[in-house]
Amino acid sequence: MLAAVFILYFCLLAYVSRRTGKNDSGADFFLGNRHSPWWAVSIGMVGASVSGVSFVSVPGWVPSSAFSYMQMVLGFVVGYVVVAYLLLPIYYNSGNVSIYAFLASRLGSVGRKSGACFFLLNKLMGAAVKFYVAAFVLYRVADVSLVPFPLFAMLCVLFVYLYTYRGGIRSIVWTDLLQTVLMVLSLLLLLYKVLSLLDVNLWEGMRLVASSDLSRVFFFDEWSERAYFWKHFVSGAFVVIVMTGLDQDMIQKNLSCRSLKEAQRNMLSYGVLFVPVNLLFLMLGLLVALYYGVDALPATGDALLPYFVKEAGAVVLVCFSVGMLASSFSSVDSAMAAMTTSFLADIMERDAESVSPRFRHRVHLSVAAAVCLAVILLDYVRSDHAIDVIYQLVSYLYGPLLGMFAYCVFHKSRGAFDSGWIAVVAVLSPVLSFAISKALHARYGYDMGYELLLLNGTITYVGIVGVRWFTSVGRS
Repeated sequence: MLAAVFILYFCLLAYVSRRTGKNDSGADFFLGNRHSPWWAVSIGMVGASVSGVSFVSVPGWVPSSAFSYMQMVLGFVVGYVVVAYLLLPIYYNSGNVSIYAFLASRLGSVGRKSGACFFLLNKLMGAAVKFYVAAFVLYRVADVSLVPFPLFAMLCVLFVYLYTYRGGIRSIVWTDLLQTVLMVLSLLLLLYKVLSLLDVNLWEGMRLVASSDLSRVFFFDEWSERAYFWKHFVSGAFVVIVMTGLDQDMIQKNLSCRSLKEAQRNMLSYGVLFVPVNLLFLMLGLLVALYYGVDALPATGDALLPYFVKEAGAVVLVCFSVGMLASSFSSVDSAMAAMTTSFLADIMERDAESVSPRFRHRVHLSVAAAVCLAVILLDYVRSDHAIDVIYQLVSYLYGPLLGMFAYCVFHKSRGAFDSGWIAVVAVLSPVLSFAISKALHARYGYDMGYELLLLNGTITYVGIVGVRWFTSVGRS
């Protein structure tokens, strides 16, 4: 039965992609010819941000962390406002396909290439983690052991390539819209099934959630703990600034809107929609924990929801599979398009819109192959909480981007300078951040959470200011 579901799902995506991606031009692939409706982009971005990881990691977090994740989600909203009114105007006014061209205006070619390299590395690893979790869970749940996992992963990535290589962003906007709707419907059906197994209606289920200790959202007890409110809230805001505002993947969709005002409307709507969707995931995790009994859970972390799905019957299995397919595909398809764009525009310094379709297809295929290889390699390195792994990657790899963009925004009046030391600073910053976090833990017992991103960005910013000062002194 699941094989039929997969085939029908693939056929539906292929049909939508074919209808919306008939034109193989660069203008359509990179920016959708700037004709994307803001509401379609907004809804589709929810699915791209959530990914298959949230389907298993966010519910699986509840038994150990309660609803503390909502502290970050509330910080996300602040971050979306900053992106909408500080960064989007800069990108629209520049008129460039890649957002890292902005770095070149202050930090020269070295700054642009350094920023693009950190984006490509983080996006490759992040997309691989998200897609691996989804592919592995589907592989286990569907019980297709006759097919080796590497082959299963290759087939999934190949399909994503096939429905994105021509239409690019134009196709992705509409396929992501469809996949977000399917993901939310699947989530609601899963919640309905859990409520029916608990033999309660919706209102009784909400009272169960509200009365449980696991529904606690705010943690102000101990500032040194990772769940402390201000650490989560402030980190959440900056995570959005870097994962959305400094991310070619997410901004490329916004640049496909008809105007800056529509892009800002899209960003704010998307930020608001993100709150209830994540709350539903946490409610699902809590209700599943209550169904089994908090002290008698048969599985923990990312394994909790898949275990429940396999035990709950065919209908639940189908809903879960569709939700995982929708959320995982909607995140990896736009990631691959963004990596193709950044590689062509920033690393190769080609006019992305004039690149021949044949050459663009080759680059896009190479990106798909890199994602596939990373997914297969991740089969040897597993974590109980994949979403935590992703945010840790963000802290180390997007910190230098945060510092570089901060320099460019706050030093508008100063001219551009191009120095190889910028790349050195960007590479050393994550290393120093890691060393400082370990030293703080060893000396004071302080566990750095996602505020590591702020430390990383600050080190990069100060380093660039220092490089600028030393190079100016040398010239004088």
